[in-house]
Amino acid sequence: MLLGAIIERVTGKSYFDAVAELVYAPAGMTSTSAPIIDEPIGAVGYTRLRTTEPVPNLDILLYRGTSAGGGWSTTGDLLRFANALTANVLLDTAHTELVTTGKVDTGHGLKYAYGFGDMQIDGVRCIGHNGGFPGVNGELLICENGYTIAILANFDPPAASRMAHLIATRLPR
Repeated sequence: MLLGAIIERVTGKSYFDAVAELVYAPAGMTSTSAPIIDEPIGAVGYTRLRTTEPVPNLDILLYRGTSAGGGWSTTGDLLRFANALTANVLLDTAHTELVTTGKVDTGHGLKYAYGFGDMQIDGVRCIGHNGGFPGVNGELLICENGYTIAILANFDPPAASRMAHLIATRLPR
């Protein structure tokens, strides 16, 4: 939330407008947003939050995403983001390295950078980020072996995260 406020102060724009202009547009991300209430839903999420059987999460959806999460995207747009990041479209080489290199060791082989996790998966360095909410989960991994994994699930976390890490262990080094 603090970073969102800083972005608004520095750019003089709303957080949503600044991110759309400075990240989504240069990366070619045309299917990513922070949805507003009553915006059509592309897929229904299913959760076991209050029950043992999966039920739609429609009654607990947020009104709008924030700088702390809640945005909507597609796997295609996540791949476009990864490609723009690694091609230095969003930042120059030095700043890309700065924001993606782990600084804080969280244990379990994960170091946290500026919004990115920096980890070794089966001996391969991968950077990325994940997110989740009851009924939805996403994971983006950009690995130094040349593979990018973008997975979205309409089920509770860690559905997509587990699948992304499983796939990462099965790819050639």
